Amino acid sequence: MLGLNLDASDRRQYALIALAYLVASLIIFWPIMAGIASAVPGTGGDIFQSMWELWWVPYSMFTLHATPYYTNYIFYPVGANLATQTLAPIAGLVSMLFQPAGLAFAYNAIFLIGFVLAGLFAYLLAFHVTHHRTASFIAGFIYAFSPIHTVQAFGHLQFTNIEFIPLFLLMLLKLMDERKQVYAFGAGISLVLLTFMGDIEQGLMAVMLAVFVLAYMGIRKSERHKLFNRKFLLMLSEVAGIAFLVGSPFIIGVLSHLNSSILATVNAQGTTTYNELYSPDLLTYFVPSQFNGLLSFISSPFAPLTAPAPAERTAYIGYSVILLALVGLAHEYKEKFAATGVYLVPLVIFGLLSIGPYLQVNGNVTGIPGIYQLYHLIPVFNALREPGRFDMLVELFLAIFAAIGIAELEKKYAASNMKRYIPFVFLALIIVEYNAWPTSSGMLNSMYTLNTTIPRAYHEIGSLTANFSVLVLPALPNYTSQQPELYPGLALYYQTAFKKPLVGGYATRSNTTQSFLLVNMPLAVSAYYLQTHQGLVYGSPLKENYSNVTDFFLGAYNVGFVSIIRQAYNQTELQQLASYLAVNLGYPVYQSNDTIVFSTSNITRTAGTSMLEYTPVLFNNPNSVWQPGWILCGNSQLCNSDYLNTWFGADPAYINLYTPNYTKVNVYMRAFSPFNPKTSYIYLNNQLINELNLSTTPQNYSFTIGLNPGINYMVFVSSSSNRSTYSNIGIENITFLR
Repeated sequence: MLGLNLDASDRRQYALIALAYLVASLIIFWPIMAGIASAVPGTGGDIFQSMWELWWVPYSMFTLHATPYYTNYIFYPVGANLATQTLAPIAGLVSMLFQPAGLAFAYNAIFLIGFVLAGLFAYLLAFHVTHHRTASFIAGFIYAFSPIHTVQAFGHLQFTNIEFIPLFLLMLLKLMDERKQVYAFGAGISLVLLTFMGDIEQGLMAVMLAVFVLAYMGIRKSERHKLFNRKFLLMLSEVAGIAFLVGSPFIIGVLSHLNSSILATVNAQGTTTYNELYSPDLLTYFVPSQFNGLLSFISSPFAPLTAPAPAERTAYIGYSVILLALVGLAHEYKEKFAATGVYLVPLVIFGLLSIGPYLQVNGNVTGIPGIYQLYHLIPVFNALREPGRFDMLVELFLAIFAAIGIAELEKKYAASNMKRYIPFVFLALIIVEYNAWPTSSGMLNSMYTLNTTIPRAYHEIGSLTANFSVLVLPALPNYTSQQPELYPGLALYYQTAFKKPLVGGYATRSNTTQSFLLVNMPLAVSAYYLQTHQGLVYGSPLKENYSNVTDFFLGAYNVGFVSIIRQAYNQTELQQLASYLAVNLGYPVYQSNDTIVFSTSNITRTAGTSMLEYTPVLFNNPNSVWQPGWILCGNSQLCNSDYLNTWFGADPAYINLYTPNYTKVNVYMRAFSPFNPKTSYIYLNNQLINELNLSTTPQNYSFTIGLNPGINYMVFVSSSSNRSTYSNIGIENITFLR
């Protein structure tokens, strides 16, 4: 195995060890075995996005003959840049072996491979340190089934595959010791695998790990000769060369799609506040995971400490592992860390990085700064902005010291019968502390998606050869829900069956252009309001025909079918939405217990040939530009008809207008300034066209504008220095007449 000079006996032994980890995985994750072709670990939009990514990589490469790092199959026709997404292209390619049995089956196969190989490769690393098979097996179990790994894996497939980190470190250490070509090759390949079957963040962590290891070895007089010689330096350069050569298709794919826009979207996550949000609280290192059914009575009161992102803020180590690691550290201290300081240094550094910018204790952010603040200043590496993910490396090195602890305890009690029980007792304790078995139906449903069956309608749509896109409702995230991206993610998953461009979708790093794609469509917004139990409404100061606007966008986006996910709505909401679509599009072409599908063939493709007016508005959404008057109804003086019928815009507020030809239009409206008189400047397509002197009472205004063919942008800008939301301009009953 990668130059470990294994004979037949060794190969059988390692096969049995891998089999043992597989059996452990199948027992721990038993709901997968109960429905391996339909049940998957994790819930919410991220799970469906991960399954979509497994499908998208080979589909884009071998069917579309295109890069997987860009797609117009989602957020059609705008498209999506996937260069900074959680794409794991090698996992997608490996999954091709299993996709004939179903996408859920392929997902589960990649999931199980991650746990089995994480255990096996951590075993190999621990055995390199201890030469103790039982202790090494327990170390592999600690690394593979740690709560840190399990909770990340229940939602982030790319962090299921952390198995190549210990393999990379093992290859690097053996390269220093033996300077054999095979280890240079093994280190380079494992670096590619951990980066592109796992995650780019893992690649950055591995590079950091290599720097720490080489720096530590370089300061030790007895080890310097291993580093500072021509042969090793040449082989180290070979590691980098092999990694770049083998990984070049993916490296080029990422770099060629990086641009200022996508980097700006990523940089939005670069604030200390964001980093702090995804940093574990100190207590979470000592509180069992919320997925631990046996110890839920302990973890439940501390659940708020892992909010809002349990996958990033779960950091439980386990008291049995802490005890074993302390025994191992105590033994190594006596030996002055002659050989194992190379594991202690990264353990400490990554442990300090994992606490984030400031130490958090019991839900409180203290003023104690962490070294993450310095790390955050390092270009490129600061792309890893969820400090809790460093815990996976912490767990690896704790597992190594725990293995040393097991070996030392066995040596200490070699003359007594306790020797044979020590490993089994500690393994049993670790299993209890690391348990991820759902012990109730509620826990089962919160941990697993039990039914991933795709409705038959989407397969039938996929059999059609015409070129068209599909709109799946609800298409907008529901931020009033605990799983905001569930249905956009589900639409992604359905796309793997219908294989047509999707208007909407889900990307973990979306941008405003993609958001406005849907927010501009009254149908998508109305479907959102129904989903959030606000009724069939559309927020806007305009009094226009929104069905006509919707038809225009359905035509512009080449939508062939509109479908409804029934479970997103209660019966009344579903009836309202389906009735609206039936009036506009005709009777459904497909109905089942979970899906209703409408064809757009009954609406004229000339929709939008007359002038249309619309404004993108979504309540409780950062992309909103208008809000209803009741927002300002904070006291009896403001609770009057002027406010209740008025729409207030932040500065600036805007309206979009469409016309197929050059057109002169008369604009009529009532407008006022809520608190103080002010001037509002009106821009059309970046040109100042009018000034309105607004008073504190509504006044009638009218003026004429000239519209160019296509979409025109009318923007209202207040001259007030008070830029607080809803205080700038109020408009009611604005109309546009030719």
